Order: sequence, then C-alpha cells, then structure tokens
Amino acid sequence: MHAALPVKAQRNTETRRWRHWLMLAISGVFVASTFLVVDLTPHVDQQFFFSSDDPQLQESNAIDRRFPSGSQLILSVAAPNIAAGPYLERVQRLSARLAAMPAVTGVRSLADGPDDFEDAAKSPFWSRLLIADNRRSSNIIVLTSASNPGPLIQRIETVIGEFDRSDFRIRMAGAPYVVEMIRRSIGHDAAYFGLTAIALFGVAMWWVFRSARLAVGMLATCTTAVLATLMVQSLAGRKVGVLTANLGIIVFVIALSHLVYMTFNWQTLSRGTKGRGNALAAAARRMTFAPSFWSMVCASLGFASLLFVQAKPLRELGAGGIIGSAIALVCSYAMYPAFLAWTTPHEHAFSQKGPSRAFWSGRFVPLSIGVVVASLIIGTGLTRLDTDPTLLQYFKPNQPLREGLEYVDRNGGSNPLTLVVTAADGRPLNHKDEYKQLWALQEALEQHKAVGTVISLPLLIAEGRRRPLSFLFSTEHIVETLEEPKYGRVARTFITPDRTETVFYLRMVERGRTAKRMDVVRDLRAVVHRHGFKPVLVGGIYVLQGEMARLVASSVTTGLFWLMVLFSVIAVVVARSLRGAAAMIVSLSLVPLCMLGGVGLAGVPVDIISAPATNICIGMAIDSMVHLMFGVRRAQRDGRTGWDAWIAARDEQWRGIVYSDVIIAAGFAIFLLSDFPPSQRFGLVVVFGTVIDILANLFVLPLLGGAKTGRS
Repeated sequence: MHAALPVKAQRNTETRRWRHWLMLAISGVFVASTFLVVDLTPHVDQQFFFSSDDPQLQESNAIDRRFPSGSQLILSVAAPNIAAGPYLERVQRLSARLAAMPAVTGVRSLADGPDDFEDAAKSPFWSRLLIADNRRSSNIIVLTSASNPGPLIQRIETVIGEFDRSDFRIRMAGAPYVVEMIRRSIGHDAAYFGLTAIALFGVAMWWVFRSARLAVGMLATCTTAVLATLMVQSLAGRKVGVLTANLGIIVFVIALSHLVYMTFNWQTLSRGTKGRGNALAAAARRMTFAPSFWSMVCASLGFASLLFVQAKPLRELGAGGIIGSAIALVCSYAMYPAFLAWTTPHEHAFSQKGPSRAFWSGRFVPLSIGVVVASLIIGTGLTRLDTDPTLLQYFKPNQPLREGLEYVDRNGGSNPLTLVVTAADGRPLNHKDEYKQLWALQEALEQHKAVGTVISLPLLIAEGRRRPLSFLFSTEHIVETLEEPKYGRVARTFITPDRTETVFYLRMVERGRTAKRMDVVRDLRAVVHRHGFKPVLVGGIYVLQGEMARLVASSVTTGLFWLMVLFSVIAVVVARSLRGAAAMIVSLSLVPLCMLGGVGLAGVPVDIISAPATNICIGMAIDSMVHLMFGVRRAQRDGRTGWDAWIAARDEQWRGIVYSDVIIAAGFAIFLLSDFPPSQRFGLVVVFGTVIDILANLFVLPLLGGAKTGRS
C-alpha cells in the first residue's frame, strides 16, 4: 500500500506534464469536427428579420398568398438611345437569356410586354414599369420564386458580365439581390476577419506576455470555445444567421478576457517566487474564477436582454451569446491552467513598466469629473440616434453595388412596399366610379416624396382601355380578360376574385430619406383613407425594415434600462456595500451613454448588425469592474481599509483592465477594414466603448467607491 503511493503520485505528475498536449489535441478535434459537421455558411433570406409567428411578417405573407407575384429583381439597362433598334435587340436577347434560367417565373421588358418603345412610352402601365424617369434607361423585371436567391443571382451576374458595355450599362437591384449581397458580405467578414483576429490576438498575446506557450494556450482555448459554441448551435438546429455570423468573434473575446485576467493574476502571484507548477496555476485559477463567474453572469444577462425582442436575428444572437458565455467560462478554466503550468513566469519578460503604486494612490478628481461631464455632454447625442438607416447605407459609397442601387433608386425607387386596400364601405372595385377613385389614389401616392414608382390595377385597366373598341366593354370585362392564360393571368396579382381588395405595388425612394419608415407608412395609410379606401394589409421589405428599426430602437432603450437594473442587483452582490454598488452603477452607465451618444453626434447609424455592440461593451465594462471590486475585497481581507484597499486593487488589476480592453479593441478594429458598413459600425462602437471602459473603471469607479478627502 505504501509503495503504491509514490507510483500513483508519479502517474499524476506525468499526467500533469502532458496535460497541455491533451488540451491541444482536444482543440484539434474540435477544429476537425466543426468543419465536418457544422454548416458555416450564413443563411440570410428576405424574411430574416422576423420569426414565422411575428405579426408583421404574417401580414406580408398574407399579401403574398392573396396576390402571388413572387419576388422581383430589377435590371436597369442604360444607353445613349433606348429607343434605338440595336438597343432593343440587345434587350430582347438579354431578356431571353434571363427567362430561360431556373427559378425565373417571368420577365418583363421593352422586348416582352409592349409592342415597341413608342407603345411603352404612351402606356401608363408600361411607361411606369419599364422606362426610367430620365428616359436614359429601361428596366428588365425578373420575377422569381426562389427562396434561396444566391444561385440565381450568380447566373444573372454571369450573363450581365457578357452583355455589360459602356453603351449598354446594366445595374441590378431588388430585394433578392440586396439580401444576397448582405449574405456575401457577412460570410466574407466572418471568415476573413475571424482568421485575421485570431492571428492578431495571438501576436498581441505573445507581445504582452513574451511567451509562445501562453499565446498558443490562449489561441487553443479561445478557438475551442468558439468551435464548441458553433457545434452546440448546430446540434440545436440553429443555422448561422445575419448576427450569429459574428458570434465566433464575440465568444473568442469573452474567453480571451478571462485568460488575460487569469494570466496577470498568475504573474502577480509569481512575484518573489521561482519555478513553474500546477500549484501556481491552480492559485491563479482560484483567484480569478469568482470574478470571471460573475462576469459570465453579466454577459449572459446582456445577451438574455435580446431574447425579449421580436426581431429574430437579435433573439438568435441572444440565445447564442448565452451559450457562448457559459462555454467560454468552462473552456477557460478547464483548459488554460494546463498552459500556465507548462510555463515558468520568471523565464519571460513580464514588463514592470507603467504606472507605479504611487501613481495609483492619486484620486484624479479633475480627470474623473472631466470624464463624467464629457459623458453627459456626449450623451446628448442620444436624441439624434439614427436606428432607421436607409437601404443605401448598408453598402459602401463609390462602389459598383452602391452606385447601381443609387441609380435604380433615383429612377423609380429601390425598396418594395405593398398596400392592399378595400373600399371604405366594402363595395366591389370593378366599376367605373371605383376605377376613377383608384386612379386618384394612384396619383396621390405618386406625389408622395418618399414614393418612386407605383403599379396598380388602375394602370392595368388603363392599358386595357388602349386596345381598339375597349370603350364598348365594362371595367369588369377588362379585368376578366386580363385573368385569362394568354395574358398570364396578370389581373390575379392586382385584385381578389371577389373584387373587394386590390393591391398597390410601390417602389420606395431611399436616397435622401430623413423620416422613419414607419412614419412614412403612416402617411401612406392616411393618404389611402383620405381617398375613400381602407388599408387592409401593408407589407414588403420596406415595412419589415421599418419595423426592424423600431425594434432596434426599443432594444437599445428599454433593453438597456432593464439590463442596468439587473446589473445593479449584481453590483450589490459583488461590492457588498451600497456605496460600492452605486459607484459601479454610475461608472457603468457612462459606457452606453458615451457609446450611443457619440454615435448619435457623429451621425453614425445604428442598424440591426451594429446595435448589439452596446451589449458587448457593457459586458466588458462590468467584467473589468467585477475584477477590480474583487481586488478591493482581497485587499480588505489582507487588512487594508478605505482608500488603501482601492490603491492595492488598482495596482493589482490595472494591467488586466488596460491590456484586456486594448487587445479587444484592436481585435474589433479589424472590422473597420470591412467593405460592409454595418460591420464597420459594429467595430467602431466596440472600439469607442473600450476607451470609455478604461477611464470609467480606473478613475471614476475608485473615486466614487473609495476616495473621501485629499487632492489628486
């Protein structure tokens, strides 16, 4: 029995010696498994804004069922003379190539619809649908039923490459095209910037700690946390979406924050001692775990605040963030101590440069007051926060995609909106008097400054009235004729069989829009009412984006309010004093105040992709505060009281706070290099938040929490 003990101890020693290799092997298994099992392609469709049970999405789907027209792609074809024979011949060949493609249900162009250009120019229907206001381009309308527009867009782009010339300039727009471009941008950023961030973090960690072993351990631990999160998401049936595509970077940063604090605590504990060992690694783990746990709770609450928003992408990010926060904590404390035990602190140049203990004894009253006053001034920008950016602001200026959208937008609008109306008294709409009223409504909608092109039943009937002897037939007879197969049953996409409901297809102008989309929709509803009709249903991408903007604004305001309430409870638990908790709450409030206020003053729009950056920064801010408060509590257990405890805590934790925030800011700064403006805005907000975080934690919080008298 006694002889067995040394053998057992020796085996335990051997196991610990090779434990870091085991962790690397586990990380390798997750890398291989993820690429074999998980679909990393972002899934974005025209209805990615909402879940299937959302009322606004159900309203849009109800319109599609009543008036099955399919999605539209718009190809704007510009030329010096769009009435010339060579131009029309090329339009005809292009239209034929498009019509032959899979998933294309119909094509309308100058070569497929009107008799010729002159006929189209005289027609109230074809002139609005096909000819631009400047008479320098015509539209090719491609109807598609494809739920996944990606393959179709690729085929169309190939054909455009064949036909596009300086005298035959082709530009594409339409909801399916915009969605596909967003999907491509998100996929590119998630892959390219994810790998770049890993490389940057690895180099930064090596530079800070001067240890390749620690850098490898951090990368292995953080990467495993990211891949484990993706694996769990995949097993739960969740696909990579418009926001969860960035979840990998977020989880990586959360895990890295735990590791940075653990490493600095490990180095602090090693001062005055020599050698490596599991005991030192275990001590660092024990020292860091409690604040890391509460940081994980705060981060999870930040993500949980998104679960109560109707917007599907925000809910998906909230659920994924909760899972990722928990996995990041588990991986950090299960894997990384093995790499700490593998490394000897005194062998590496732990920089002693920086503020001394005497520096941290200052109270910095003017600086802290300046930070608070500046935050309040910057916070006035909250009133100017733009949560409803235009469609054009999703794409970079002076790029072919943005220029194409702008061209289409100037010549008839680029964002679809659909209005289903019925007579105020419920009478049928297939008689002469109702036709005149509908025509008046058509003209009123066209006069609204936010509206580009309007296509409706009155235009269709007006086209029918241009035929010889049409005056002999009633409005109902013309509608019935347009329901026949030889006319493509076109009337069914404009009026219901019982003739009580009709639809107006609007292309809304995004360029120069200053009013919120939902305010514009309310104006259009009022126009409908004033002309004796009642709007039954309102749908389309335009209104879905408007509702999304409203939900983003709600999540930014009410979501942050309740988040601060929850964090206040945690602050009381962590600080164990009302003054400490109040100091944490005030200091934490400066972060969202400066972030959102600064964004508002700078005129930077807050869209669905950049909005969650606020939650990430608040999580980082509370993370730093929790570590500092635990440092104060450790100092108090060592017999220090009052301001002396805060001096000791700042001297112990300032490196973790500064280096963690700076490295995280550098990682998110990569997004500023993106060609996708929402990703740029996401990175910008996080970078700005980390600067405020450092000032609030190291200067404002100690002053409010510990200083009583004295000068800075």
